[in-house]
Amino acid sequence: MFTNLIHFIYISSLVCWIGSIVFFSFFAAPAVFKMLDREKAGEVVGVIFPRYYLIGYVCAVLTLVTLLVGAQAPVGMKLVFLLVMMAGLFPAGLIVSPKARDLKARIKSAASSEERKSLELQFKTLHSLAVKLNGAVLLAGLGLLWLSAAGLQL
Repeated sequence: MFTNLIHFIYISSLVCWIGSIVFFSFFAAPAVFKMLDREKAGEVVGVIFPRYYLIGYVCAVLTLVTLLVGAQAPVGMKLVFLLVMMAGLFPAGLIVSPKARDLKARIKSAASSEERKSLELQFKTLHSLAVKLNGAVLLAGLGLLWLSAAGLQL
C-alpha cells in the first residue's frame, strides 16, 4: 500500500510537471501573445511565471523524494534525467526569470533609445536562455517519463 502511494505521487508529480511545461509553452503563452499586444502579453506571462516555476519546484522535490524512497532497483538514468530537469528548472526560475523581470522594468524606464536597445538585447539573450533551459527540462522529463513507463504493468 505504501509503495503504491509513493509510486502514485512519483508519477503524478512528474506528469504534472511535464504537463505544465507543455501546456504553458505550446498553448497558454502562444495564445496570450496572439490575443494581446506584445507588451500586455509580456505582463500577463510575467504574472504567470512565478506560479509556473512554483509548480516545477514542488513537482521536482516530490519527484526526487519519491524516486529515492520508492526505488526498488538502482535509479541510474532516472536520477540523471531528473537532475538535468532540476538543473534547468532552478536556475531558470531563481536566476534567469528575476533578471528578465528586472530588465523589463528597466526597459520601460530607459532614458534613451540607445539604453533601451541595449536592455532589449540583454532581455532577448535571457529569454533565449530561458527557452533553452525550458526545452532541456521538457526533453529530460520526457526521457524520465519514458524510463518510468517502461517498468509499468497495466
